[in-house]
Amino acid sequence: MRFDARTHWVGLACFLAVAVAGASSSVWSAVAPTVVIIKTGTPKPFEIATRAITAALRATARQPEILTFDLEGEEANAAAIFARVQRAKPDLIVTMGSLATKSALANSTTEPIVFSMVLYPAESGFLDARARVTGASLDIPVDVQFAYVQRLLPKARRVGVLFHPAETGTVIQAARAAATKRGLTLVAKPITEHDDVVDAMETLMEQVDVVWSVADGYVFTPQATPALILASLRRGVPLIGLSSAHVRAGALAAIYCDYDDVGEQTATLVRRVLEGESPGSLPVTTPRRVGLALNLRTAERLRVTLPPDVAAEAEETVQ
Repeated sequence: MRFDARTHWVGLACFLAVAVAGASSSVWSAVAPTVVIIKTGTPKPFEIATRAITAALRATARQPEILTFDLEGEEANAAAIFARVQRAKPDLIVTMGSLATKSALANSTTEPIVFSMVLYPAESGFLDARARVTGASLDIPVDVQFAYVQRLLPKARRVGVLFHPAETGTVIQAARAAATKRGLTLVAKPITEHDDVVDAMETLMEQVDVVWSVADGYVFTPQATPALILASLRRGVPLIGLSSAHVRAGALAAIYCDYDDVGEQTATLVRRVLEGESPGSLPVTTPRRVGLALNLRTAERLRVTLPPDVAAEAEETVQ
């Protein structure tokens, strides 16, 4: 067979090109992705979830580079922060809280976004760009909450709630259906920003056996919350609060999220997106683990006998 030098060198060149391409591909696949975490601020729940996200991602095989930025609770800081974010060229943005999520959607264009520690993401408009957004919400399913209400207060039939229609109207719609399935009657009293929420609470408590709370910024303001808890104690109607802080202030009970687990849920979504799944194909998660806080002093004052099995489950009690 006659040796063809030109064919030999063309073949060798092709072989080398393939080899170099393969080596290049393996090098690029080994490059750690960059994940940016943008925090709304530094309240303790955000810090707990951030630590959980960071720990979970650093335990993965690819060990992404993680950069953290803090808006310090100010929307005005977003432009400067996102200029730095864009220079980092992240493969993915994690947002911690609603302000960070809103800012990321307004200031980024193509990066996938995984939000965390967010209430009512659909109602907040965070899922309008669904193709590149998913996340871990703080929305404890209403059926889970009503199950706790029934276990705590087996004789309760009429459950009251204050809400602002624009803020939590869709939450109340879902709650009505969940209450009906459990044989409860939801007495939902709408308010406006001009209403006195304490007066509205006083009126509501004349009609119900227990007051259930939704995280509504028009109802549970820093100014109104202590007065709402005091009204519950004065009227003798149990209040199911939103947090351990409410329980320590006098609410009978609260069902709250496990922030470590919300962080782990977030990290799982981040990992799946980095591995090639589309954010839009990944369902937004709801808390899979919740905690119960009880105020035994309030129970005694309201003459409520808490079932022993439920009391034993409480992760925090005030005595």
